[in-house]
Amino acid sequence: MGSHFHSNTGGSFGNPAGKAEVGRFSSEEVRGLSEYNITGLGAVASAFVTFDIFKAGGLFNGTNDTPFTGSIIVDAYAGNNQEDISDYQGASLGQVGTFNVTSGVNLVGDVFSFDITSLLNAAIGANDLSFGIRLREDRGNADYAFSKAWTFEDFRLTTDNQCAGASCQVPEPGSLALLGLGLAGLAAARRRKR
Repeated sequence: MGSHFHSNTGGSFGNPAGKAEVGRFSSEEVRGLSEYNITGLGAVASAFVTFDIFKAGGLFNGTNDTPFTGSIIVDAYAGNNQEDISDYQGASLGQVGTFNVTSGVNLVGDVFSFDITSLLNAAIGANDLSFGIRLREDRGNADYAFSKAWTFEDFRLTTDNQCAGASCQVPEPGSLALLGLGLAGLAAARRRKR
């Protein structure tokens, strides 16, 4: 689905190409960016953005190599198939989702996958040339002011949910409890009818 263009510093500032830091480098906020050239694509039945944890921490030893604990927000944006500052703050096309990261729980190689079908089809329908994904640390995280980060890699568009490891979404205990109560209520109502 589309050709990938990874929007990062690609080595200009010592970052290895294809890696996306999220969090802080000293006092600067860093965001993970990835773009896809969608020129000429038609509507898709299913689309996911998928990426892996490369490192629990940032890329610069002694500066941001400690991971933060908290939420990361995944936004879609209209890209430009170029590596420039507009990717960092471009207007959001919509929030794709959020996920939590915790050192020792999330491991190198864990795979995150988010359904982007409706957002991607809207961009294709609008004849956008590029579709971007931006990862950013939630400013409400307790660690937000500190120089801590996570690094991700292998950004790709897929047709299925490839989530693997601790990153996979599991129902919250409250949701499971509500489901259980609902099923118990249905069972009780059925017994009464007999």
